[in-house]
Amino acid sequence: MGGTHEAPRDHNLADFEPHLGYVTEGQAVGGVPLPNTLEGPQFLPQPQPLHFAVGKVPPAMVERGKFDHIEERLMAIEGGGDYAFADMPELCLVPNIVILPKFKVSDFDKYKGTTCPKNHLKMYCRKMGAYAKDEKLLMHFFQESLTGAVVTWYTNLEPSRVHSWKDLMVAFIRQY
Repeated sequence: MGGTHEAPRDHNLADFEPHLGYVTEGQAVGGVPLPNTLEGPQFLPQPQPLHFAVGKVPPAMVERGKFDHIEERLMAIEGGGDYAFADMPELCLVPNIVILPKFKVSDFDKYKGTTCPKNHLKMYCRKMGAYAKDEKLLMHFFQESLTGAVVTWYTNLEPSRVHSWKDLMVAFIRQY
C-alpha cells in the first residue's frame, strides 16, 4: 500500500501550550475576561477539575476526618450532654453528705493508676483514720487522693452501684 505515512510526533513540553492566566496589575488571574468597566478589567473564575491520585484520600477528606475524630473525643470527655448540671445531687457519688465547715481534708499522695491499689487504699485509710466511722466522708473524699484517668473513673461510677465504702474499695481494686 502506497499511502503517506505520518511519523509519530514526539510529545514533549515544547508542544505543550498551557492556558495562560490573564494579568492585571502584576497578578496572574485565571478565568475568562469580562467586559471592561470603570474599575478596570475583571475576570470570571472558571471551575477547576478535581484531581485525585488513585488510592489516596483527598486532603480535604483527611482534614474532615481529623476534625470528626477530635469532635468525637470532646463529646466523650464532656459526656455529650448526658449530665443535667442543674441537678447537683445526681452528680454526687455520695448523696446527703454533711461536711462540717471547719473540716480540713488531708493532703494525699495521688494515685495515678500505675502502682498497687491496695497500698493506696491502706495509705488513704491511715490518713483518714479519724473519720473511719463516717463511710460517706471516706467515700466522698477518696476522689481527693486520685489524679488523671483515675479521677475520670471515679466520676463515672454509678451511684446506684456504690452504696458503701466497701463497695467503693472493691470497685477500685477490680479496676486497678
